[in-house]
Parts: sequence; structure tokens; C-alpha cells
Amino acid sequence: MKDDCVIIGAGTYGQVYAEYLKELYHIIGFIDDNVVLHGKKINNIEVIGDFDYLLSNLSKTTRVFVPIGSNDVREQLLNKLWHSGFATPNYIHPTVNIDQSVKVAKRAVYILQGTNVMPLSELREGVMISAGTTISHHTVIDAGVFISFGVNVGASMFIENKAYLGIGCTIMTGVKSVGTNSLIGAGAVVIRDVPAGATVVGNPAKVIKIKS
Repeated sequence: MKDDCVIIGAGTYGQVYAEYLKELYHIIGFIDDNVVLHGKKINNIEVIGDFDYLLSNLSKTTRVFVPIGSNDVREQLLNKLWHSGFATPNYIHPTVNIDQSVKVAKRAVYILQGTNVMPLSELREGVMISAGTTISHHTVIDAGVFISFGVNVGASMFIENKAYLGIGCTIMTGVKSVGTNSLIGAGAVVIRDVPAGATVVGNPAKVIKIKS
């Protein structure tokens, strides 16, 4: 018998994860704070209520998935769920190639198809990795990081808390850190360390702004 689960976020990413998760879980519904969606069905899955509804009405045996692209929002929701005692399992697509030596956090790690994670790396809580990405050896992906489609991350570096790596970017081996809350633009080629809060774009990537 399948465990019950809900998916927070009825947008496109939530819908994609629903397609994967329905093979493993009984999906009770989507959770979304947009009241216009409440009671409606999206791809035959009902939007059953908002986050407060989840906290007040669902059993703690219900598994909760939070595939939301915003690092800040995902982190906030996960912290509230953990504080309230809800389980947030990992989802790793069966086509992911992940070496047995990789350290993977026990909750809220989401990895989509065709991704490769090389030996002696580490994936921390709340990490989202999209399809077709490569994480090289001895690299740490810190909590709350989002890595988009087709990204290449080199060896022996630290991708810090809530960094956002855009579609098809490359972080070259030799870079030691990509800073907290930084944003790597789509297709960027990063050849030097990225400061916290920086947005970098281009090839080679250059800082165009830093969050105040």
C-alpha cells in the first residue's frame, strides 16, 4: 500500500514532480496558497488547501514534498514542516547515477533524471537538482541550493547555502566556492570564486551586481 503524500506548489514544477511521485505514493493533493486554485483539479489532482490547512488538518504520517524553485521559499516551508514534525522524503529519479560514496541528506533532496553525482561528493538538505546535471567529485552542495537543467559543476568546491545555478552553466574545476545566495546566469562559465549575493553572467562569468 502506498504512503499518502502532498505536494506543495501547484505550479509547473509541482505538476512535474506529481507525475514522478504518483508511481510511488498516493497523492492526496496539491497545497497552494493561491485561494483561486482551491478545490480545482490540475492533471486530476485536487488543490486541497493552503499551507495552514496542511499544518492543521493533515496527519503527520503524510509525506510532504516541496519542489519549489525559490530557494528562500523552499527553505522557509521546509523549516516550518520540520518544526511541526512532518516527514519530507528525498526524491531521486531512478535514472540518476549517484555513487555509493556520496553523502546524501536524509530529507528533502530532489534530483531529476539523467543527473550524475561523482564519488565523495555531498548533497545537503533542501537541494534541488534538475535533469542532465553533473556534479564532480569531492564537491559539497550546501543546504537549499537549486541547480537547473544541464549544469556542470567541477570538482572539490563548495556551492554555498541557497546559491542558484542557472540552465546550462558551468562551474570550472579550480573554483573553490560559489557564495551564499549567489545567482549564476544561464550558460555562464565560472572560472573564479563567486562572492556571496553576487549575480554573475557571461563567458567567462563576471559579477554584474551584488545584493545589498
